[in-house]
Amino acid sequence: MLTILTRFNFTSIFMFALLSLGLTGCQSTMRQIKDCKQGDWNVIGNKDGIKGLPANFEERRSFCAGVDGDKIKTESAAFYQTGWENGNAQFWQKLGDADGRVPRPANFYQTQIRSESILDNKTPLNPVAYDIGWKQGNADYWNAIGDQDGVAGLAATIETQRAANAGDIAFNSAAFQAGWQRGNQAYWTRLGFEDARQGISDKMLQQHIQAAKERLVLVRSDAYQIAWDAEIVEYWKRIAWEDATNGWDRYMRRVDAKKRELKFVEEAYQAMWENRLQAYWRDAGKDDGFGQPQRIDERIANARKDKVFVIDQTREIYLQAWNDENMRYCSPENAFAFGRQSQYFEVKVCHATMQARVKHAYDNGQKYEITWHEKERIERDIRYALDRRNDADYRIRQLDKDSRKDQDIIKNSKDQNAVKDATNREKRRDQERHDIRRSIRDLNRSLDDLEAWRFRHEERLDQLQRSI
Repeated sequence: MLTILTRFNFTSIFMFALLSLGLTGCQSTMRQIKDCKQGDWNVIGNKDGIKGLPANFEERRSFCAGVDGDKIKTESAAFYQTGWENGNAQFWQKLGDADGRVPRPANFYQTQIRSESILDNKTPLNPVAYDIGWKQGNADYWNAIGDQDGVAGLAATIETQRAANAGDIAFNSAAFQAGWQRGNQAYWTRLGFEDARQGISDKMLQQHIQAAKERLVLVRSDAYQIAWDAEIVEYWKRIAWEDATNGWDRYMRRVDAKKRELKFVEEAYQAMWENRLQAYWRDAGKDDGFGQPQRIDERIANARKDKVFVIDQTREIYLQAWNDENMRYCSPENAFAFGRQSQYFEVKVCHATMQARVKHAYDNGQKYEITWHEKERIERDIRYALDRRNDADYRIRQLDKDSRKDQDIIKNSKDQNAVKDATNREKRRDQERHDIRRSIRDLNRSLDDLEAWRFRHEERLDQLQRSI
């Protein structure tokens, strides 16, 4: 069999491989072929072991011989066996780890070795590897429970209750304690964060400590303080953003913070307060710049009434934003668009050198819209005339079809009455044809006129568009 296989080309090998699905299990044949070509027998053995398959070097060697026999060496069997042993250990460790996390008792191994998949695959047993995995999974389970209890602010003594309720799930004290320590730190971190976020003084820590001692909870003042110190900066930034447009400044906040015994992070507050005012005056200049005259003096005069502050950069920021927006508003393109929509356009806010140009663009925008609607009306008339002409053409074809029938009667019929009736019908059809053809001629002349007008309107639209 091997001799025949070596004579096949790659296509033949591929077809043979497709018939060998029984050897590959869930692993695809293409993957197997690739593994054979790579020739790493440690990897091939490891994959079999991880899938829970028994070691079977001979079958793998037989398959790979038909793919690339040169990759099979004397030491391949040893490499395969080493890889398989590692894979088998990984298979059982993974299974044990999953059972430990569920959690299941350590003796669940006896249930696993009788499972359908283990029996079907004839998986070689490995109680040592399973136990290693189970212990890790069990430790992770109790670590998570400890973390959960610590985060909930429960005392470390909860361990006694957890151990008592563990039942047939072996309790791992070290893992639980490690998780609880981590959770306890997260508990104090959260308290510090929440207090600072709500603008509560870190003196509240003493109340938290007293409450924790009453519940026998380990105190982590350092975790609380680190979180509080970090978040209080963000708190004052948020307050500063609101204060800048609500009539509050750092002097007022100093007093407020002192009353609340709250640390005032003045540098961060002031930076954000000024950023907010810069944004406010930039937005004010932008709002006024789009179609309104420059109002910086009026806005500065009304700043106290509007509960905003004037900063050193106020005038510069406002005027820059106003000029930028005024340029956009006073562009010919914008004036043209306003004209098309017949919206009011304040020409006077534009620079004297631009007023004539934007007025021209605005007027052309109005003309463009009128011309556009006229062009649309003409196009509707063209479509209507084309439909009428198509109907007339169809009627001509129907008359011609009926004429051919009556001509046949006139030429071949011996019934004089039938011939007479056919002749009369043909006369009427001739008259109808004459009337329809005259109508078609009128429609064609009308279409020529309409097309000419459409062309003129298109040229006019293009001219108006280019004029801006």
